[in-house]
Amino acid sequence: MTPAGHLLSGYLAGAGIARGAPERRWILGAALFGSIAPDFDVALGLFGGWLGATAHRGVTHSLLGAVLTAGLVAVAVRRHYRPVFLACFAGVLTHIFWDWLNPWGVRPLWPWPMPVRANLVHEGDLAATGIVALASVLVWRGRRTAAWLTLATLLPAYLLLQLWWRQQARGMARTELAGRRAEVYPTGRPGCGWLVLSAGQADVSAHCFSIPFAADLRPVASAARRDDFYTRASQQSTAVREFRGKIPFHYAQVTPEPDGGALVVWRDLRVSYQEAPGKTPAGVHVRLDATGRIVSERHHWWLTLW
Repeated sequence: MTPAGHLLSGYLAGAGIARGAPERRWILGAALFGSIAPDFDVALGLFGGWLGATAHRGVTHSLLGAVLTAGLVAVAVRRHYRPVFLACFAGVLTHIFWDWLNPWGVRPLWPWPMPVRANLVHEGDLAATGIVALASVLVWRGRRTAAWLTLATLLPAYLLLQLWWRQQARGMARTELAGRRAEVYPTGRPGCGWLVLSAGQADVSAHCFSIPFAADLRPVASAARRDDFYTRASQQSTAVREFRGKIPFHYAQVTPEPDGGALVVWRDLRVSYQEAPGKTPAGVHVRLDATGRIVSERHHWWLTLW
């Protein structure tokens, strides 16, 4: 969900709790804060390297995190403890719900490490944001019944459409990419509704499934799976080994250095397909000397501050 969508969801949660309450402003403020608070852990990925990035969507996106966040907000406000707690808790739950719907998923029972993901809605999905925005406008205009009916009809209908579209994409992948390991992901893009990633022995590739019942998959990206001196040497890095184990469609780019060494960047095809050209590539950057010794390494996350 987009940041705007998260905030609007928090507004809806807060408006439902604040109806007729004299402390309406405090309740709405707590719900809005709770709706974006889980993503404060992006700082771990931006400044904490690969280890920090893997911690994203951990405790802050869990039921325990929701209770802790709501409790801290209620204590900080120092008034209206119960409604403020409930509003912030509800705001966090809306965030967890939306992030559960996307391909990355959440770990709601943290510290249990297993993520859960519906893989139905792209994290920047504008259609879902539009549904929430329409409901928010209706609530703001005092038409609460119409707002809840909008959510109760349009949102399930959209998710059912996505579910059906995903099944079509998977069926096409089984037909056209037989013998390759494949998975599909929503993109939120009008011209490429679902992205089909596949991996073979020598390459990884990306195809678009533009509309339901499309005649075929449209190839949009591919990369060779390298196995040479420098890619093997870079795997001395713990971060690289973890990256290769956790990212299903990984590949390496190797750039020779003037001193005889090389820069090896391990990348995620799903992320690299969506990156704007000319940007520093997201992934684990490992610089090696001519003997294959690691000189430096860093992780460039796919998220940026905005």
